[in-house]
Amino acid sequence: MKMHIKYILMSVALLAASCNTNDRFGEEMYKKVFSLMGNSDNIYVATHSFANTTSPGFVSVLCGGTNPIEEDITVELEYDSGIIDRYNYRYFDLDSARYAKRLDTARYKILSFTATMKAGQADPYATFPLEIYTAGISPDSVYFIPLRIKSVSGNYEVNPDMVSVMYRPSVENMYARTQVATTYSMRGTRGTAEITATKTMYPLTVNQSRITVDNQTGLTDNIANLDLVNRYGIVLTVGDGNLVSLSPYSTIEVETLGDAKENRYEVVAGVRTFYLHYRYRTLTAPATESTPATYSAWTEIEEVLKRQN
Repeated sequence: MKMHIKYILMSVALLAASCNTNDRFGEEMYKKVFSLMGNSDNIYVATHSFANTTSPGFVSVLCGGTNPIEEDITVELEYDSGIIDRYNYRYFDLDSARYAKRLDTARYKILSFTATMKAGQADPYATFPLEIYTAGISPDSVYFIPLRIKSVSGNYEVNPDMVSVMYRPSVENMYARTQVATTYSMRGTRGTAEITATKTMYPLTVNQSRITVDNQTGLTDNIANLDLVNRYGIVLTVGDGNLVSLSPYSTIEVETLGDAKENRYEVVAGVRTFYLHYRYRTLTAPATESTPATYSAWTEIEEVLKRQN
C-alpha cells in the first residue's frame, strides 16, 4: 500500500511540474513548484473505518521538478476559510440542502501544520499527519477539512491551482461505505405480493447500518431525501453469530418476526447477503399534548438483500 501511494505521489508531482510550463519548457523541467495533493476540485478522499475510533490520515505536499531538492524545505499549512463556499456555489448554487460541510473540529485533529522535505530525498513529497474520530460522523453529508499552503521556506513557488485541498473523510464498516454508495439488490414479499428494489445502505457504526424498509429507496431523483429516510429508515445491527436486530432510525416503528435466524447476515462464496423478516408501520400524525401519535397499519415484509458493490 505504501509503495502504491509512493508511485501516485511521484506521478502527481511530475504532473504538477508539467502544469507549470511556459515557452522555455526545457528550463521549467527543473523548476521547484509546490502543490497539495488533490483532484481537479482540490479534494482528497480518504476512507476511515468505524472499526477504529481514532483513524490516522494525512495530507501530502508535493514538489514538482526532476531533480532532488538541494536544501531542507519547510512547508506550513493553515485553514482555508473560503474554499468550501466556493465549491458549494460552483456545483449546487442555491440548493443549500446539498452543500458540503466543514468537519467539526471535535471530530479530528491535525497533528502538525508543518512538514519538512529533506535535501536530497528521492521522493518529492512530505506529509501532514492527522487523526479522524469516526464516532458520530453522519453518512448523510459530505464533510471537508479545508487546508491551504501558508508558507514555503526559501524562494520557491506554489502552484496557485493546487495551493488548497479539501480533505474528505469517508467512513465505512463491513457492510457499507460512503466514498462510493453501497447498493443492495432486494427481492422479497409484502404479504403475498412480490417486491423488488435497489437500495442504498449507509454505515453508522462498526456494526450498525441504515437502510429503508420495503421497496422504499429513500431517494428522490437519485438524491438522498432526508424526509423519506426519517419516514422509512431502519437500523440493522449485526450481533453475535451474525444475527441481525432491527430498530427505528427516526419516526418509523419496526419489529422482527419469525425465528431469530430469519434475520441474519451471511457471506457465501463471496456473496454478502442480509435476510430480513419484519413488520413496520409509519407515523401518520405526531403526538400532541392531548393525543398520542398515530401510525399506519402494520406491513409485513420478507426480503433478501444482496450486495452489489
